[in-house]
Amino acid sequence: MKKSLLLIAAAFLAAGTISAQVRNEMKIPNIDGYVTLKGDMHMHTIFSDASVWPTTRVDEAVMEGLDFLCITDHVDGRLHKYLNSGYFDPKKVDNNTSFKLAEKQAKGTGLILVPGGEITSQIMPPGHFNATFVKDANPIGAAMDAHGKDHQPEGLLAACKIAKGQGAFLTWNHPHWCRQAPNKTVFYEEHEQMAKDGLMDAVEVYNWWEGYSPEAHHWAIEHGLAIVSGTDSHHPMFMDIDFNAGELRPVTLVFAKERSLSGLREGLDAHRTAIFAEGKVYGPEELILPLLKSCLRVEKILWSEKTLKVYIYNRSSIPVTLDKAPGSEQWQMARHLTINPFEHYMIQIYRLDKNDPLNTKVFDLHYTVDNFFTDADTRLEYVLHVDAE
Repeated sequence: MKKSLLLIAAAFLAAGTISAQVRNEMKIPNIDGYVTLKGDMHMHTIFSDASVWPTTRVDEAVMEGLDFLCITDHVDGRLHKYLNSGYFDPKKVDNNTSFKLAEKQAKGTGLILVPGGEITSQIMPPGHFNATFVKDANPIGAAMDAHGKDHQPEGLLAACKIAKGQGAFLTWNHPHWCRQAPNKTVFYEEHEQMAKDGLMDAVEVYNWWEGYSPEAHHWAIEHGLAIVSGTDSHHPMFMDIDFNAGELRPVTLVFAKERSLSGLREGLDAHRTAIFAEGKVYGPEELILPLLKSCLRVEKILWSEKTLKVYIYNRSSIPVTLDKAPGSEQWQMARHLTINPFEHYMIQIYRLDKNDPLNTKVFDLHYTVDNFFTDADTRLEYVLHVDAE
């Protein structure tokens, strides 16, 4: 009897463990006219220098509710850590293997998987580049390896040209990486030329290891490049992101016309991108202002002669921090407020003298958004229009 009870208890514990494995889904709403696709544009597997199997990368992305994933294993042989160690048969493994394995795992999940690879010159400039939407990563890697173990810039340029010939989307990775930019983040003449030659479509403005680069954000605007983010993860995601503490991985947001691989690419080419990382959003005003408005939903307005109450719900995984801005001087209202994800919040407004009547039912409440940035150190301006008529 005791043995039976122990078995039953063990079964319940096992069931509890299984049921605990639920989706830790990141929710970011669509904006008018576009579908918001969230994804990771930079990560690695055991088929270059990481310790994670490609199918696990897919499982992680699905659990986190991502819409797309770019596996960008290093294409140059020097960084094939596990392959070089003799764990795999080199005749059966090539630079497309990680994508092929992940592609099978992704079937039926709804995850959009993007083929790609990272091209790495150890010399800055030009540094590291990701080539995504490639057709075959092998000739790209071969071009890099043909220039020797040091991987000179000439090899990177040759590889980028081959990738571009395949229709690749090319991103300059982590320009502020301390190993290649130990003292200062610089947009070199070589980068200027690559941008002019069509060999740079985007800049990785946020990298999980190095954080946000205000210089790169400004360069992207100045040179007409898309802004993207990547984890650059080499470990299981739970080792990089503390999910128990409520952390979310940094993601690139692509505002696409449709939820498909071609829709994703069209959005990237049109530079309809933004970044959500560490509770902050970076992107152009024409995209992140509609995103903010889509995140915040006015649920109820209560008006009386001397008081207005606005009930707001944040229906996203993005926290919103607002500071009272010029234009609202006549109202007594909170100067600083934070509306956390999936939280209900009430804004209360009076005249400066609480005994004075409001004398209106239509209000424009002016804010700067403390965690939405349109450029380096430039915060988004937001007007909350309230009509209590």
